[in-house]
Parts: sequence; structure tokens; C-alpha cells
Amino acid sequence: MRLDSRAVHAGREPRARDPLAPPIVQTSVYVFDDLEDYDAVADGRRPGHLYARNSNENVAMLEAAVADLEGAEAGLATASGMAAISAAVSTFAPRPAPVVAAADTYGSTLGLLRQDLAPLGYELRVVDTGDLEAVERALTGAALLLCETITNPLCRVTDLEAICRLGAAHGVPVLVDNTFASPLLCRPLEAGAAAVVHSATKYIGGHSDLVAGVLVGDRALVERARARVIRNGACLGPFEAWLAVRGLRTLHLRMRRHSDNALCLARHLDGRPGVRVVHHPLLENSPYFEVASRLLPHGSGGMFALDLAGGREAVQTMLRRLRLVRFAASLGGVETTVSYPDLTSHRSLPPEERLARGITPGTVRISTGLEDPEDLRRI
Repeated sequence: MRLDSRAVHAGREPRARDPLAPPIVQTSVYVFDDLEDYDAVADGRRPGHLYARNSNENVAMLEAAVADLEGAEAGLATASGMAAISAAVSTFAPRPAPVVAAADTYGSTLGLLRQDLAPLGYELRVVDTGDLEAVERALTGAALLLCETITNPLCRVTDLEAICRLGAAHGVPVLVDNTFASPLLCRPLEAGAAAVVHSATKYIGGHSDLVAGVLVGDRALVERARARVIRNGACLGPFEAWLAVRGLRTLHLRMRRHSDNALCLARHLDGRPGVRVVHHPLLENSPYFEVASRLLPHGSGGMFALDLAGGREAVQTMLRRLRLVRFAASLGGVETTVSYPDLTSHRSLPPEERLARGITPGTVRISTGLEDPEDLRRI
């Protein structure tokens, strides 16, 4: 099946007399006939589930669906996107080792690497992934390179093909956060990535009503990560998994509208009085236009950012004037929202570091929703 059809059907094949919509299996534990029955399921000799921290029908459905869409052998669903990133990093680097991270990495991911892993002996190497020579130098002796398809909040596009070639040449696996693009717009495994993570809270769920994460990759990697999640308890509940699968069924439709609306609104705002710059990778004047056109031929999703010339005061004035659009710290829902990275996604970074990465007091991140584009022009 083509990708759109797979989004509708991935993860489940109803049999005769099954309910068309998957039921929610809201249980923490399962029952067994005898010791041999339990032992066979625990060993994997029979299908089944033991305990919700290990697995569940709804969770398994989400894992299979996202793995299918990403072209991966297996998937692991977790309690949040950060739990998926943590599981992935600790699986690739189970002992202290150098970890290379893109300079534009999500603030909470950098916080995990700096505040939780560095004190354990991990070495963090932050590098501009647009500088391939710097990336190559940083890869020497590294256990992992972590980057994002589209960065948060400035929507810079990573040349995944070039980065993965360097990783392969140095024997360093590349882990890609594909949250902003979703598997409908980009499939990093095809570019050579070793694994992919998503905050399913965002576009996969799509309705701002759940928190979840997914890691996909080869089966051996995913099962090692699963063992860690079972031990540390970062598992996903069945209801959140059910919501995420429900959202996934319309992902192909939503991502087209998100992409179209975002580009339309970015073009509308580009060059307006008080707008210093609009950060959208598919604007013709973007420094990322070439790589975005190559890696994201079907659109770049609903995210973009802008810098207001008047700084924080101008942002506050804009927020007071908004009618249709609301200020919210997350993204990827059906409603258009704005966020302020200085206070939300990147507040853990020092002000000078935010400025060095292009995040100014006037930076506003926009998560474009599914409204009529003419209404968005009058926000």
C-alpha cells in the first residue's frame, strides 16, 4: 500500500467480527491457565501480554503502526518523547561515552544530556550540523550523533543524507528526532539513520490530548531499549496509545493541511512591518530551501518561526492582539498556536546560548493548525 493508505491501516488488520475501531484494553495485568502458559508468553514462545509495564495490545498497535510508516523493523512506545530519547541514548551508549548533539537540538534534550548524563561521565559534543567538517571532527570516538530533521524552534533542516554518510564512515550511529516532519514527510532511516524518535504528543497524536513517545529502528536495538523501559518504568498507558493510533489514522491528511497553511502564513508574514525575519525552510529566501526541497518534497509540516523587531515587548503586544490563535507551550494540534522559546522550549539554556543559536527575545514559534488559511491571515 501507499503511505497514505498505510497511515489508515497500519498496526492492525481486523478479522471477521472484530470491532472496526480498536477497543481500549484498560488493564494492568493478564491472567493465565497455568505455569507453562505464563512461561511460554514470558519467553516469547506464545503471543500474549504479561503486565502493562511490559506490553499491551494498544501499545503494541501504536509501535507497529509507527514502525510501518517509518520503514523500521520494530517500534517501542514510551511515556513521552523525552522518555523515547532517553531510552535511545542509553541503548546506543549504555556506558559513559562521547555523544555528539546538533547545536539546534531541542532544549529539553540538551538538558538531559547536560544535567543527567554528563554528571555520569558522558561527554557532550555540541556541533553545528551545517558544518560537515566540524561534524566529522566531533565524530571521532563518539558513541552516537543526535540531530533533528527540522529543528525546534527555528525550523532549520538538517542534511540527513550527508550527516548519515559521515556517521557511517566513522561507525557512529545517527539518531534522528523526526517529530516536526512526521513519517509522512520524511523517513530518516532511508537516509541512513540508525533509529528515529518521535514525540507522539505532537503530530502523531495530533489533537493536544495525550503525551507519548515512540522509538523505531532495527529489532535488536528496539528490544534492548524495551528492556530498559521495562526496568525504569517509562512505559505508555493503553488509553494514550489508543488516542495516538486514532490520531495516526488521519496523519496524512493533517500534514498536508499543516504544511500548506504554514507556508501560506509564512509568506503572508514575510516582509511585514515589525517582522525582522521569518524562519520557514521552504521560503525561497531561506538558507535551507535547497536541502528542504530535496528532503521534504511534500512539505515541511506546520512549524515555522519569526523574529519581531521589538523583542519581548513586541511579542507581548502581539499576544494581546491575537483572536483566533492562542499562546500554548506545545505544538502539532489542530488549532494554530504560538509559543515563546525564551520561556518555554529553551528556557533551560542560558540567554547567551539562546542568542548564539539565533533565538532572540523577539522569536515566536508558530504551530500552524488546520483552520481556513483566509482566517489565519486575519489572526
